[in-house]
Amino acid sequence: MRTLVIIIVLVLIVIIAKRLWQKPQTPAGRSQKNERMVQCANCGIYIPEQEALQRAGHYYCSQTHLDENSRQS
Repeated sequence: MRTLVIIIVLVLIVIIAKRLWQKPQTPAGRSQKNERMVQCANCGIYIPEQEALQRAGHYYCSQTHLDENSRQS
């Protein structure tokens, strides 16, 4: 019985130690680097620059908003 308790305690120590030394994991599909956020010229929402559509120095969150602003100009 005493041996079993010692084994359980050692296993718990190993598990805790592994979790402390592991790098924190990022959620799936997200990167840790800081991305520049830009604002949609139509609705004002902020989106990552890599996902934004750009025309004439302005950023848009979707093709629809880009088209809407093109018609207004």
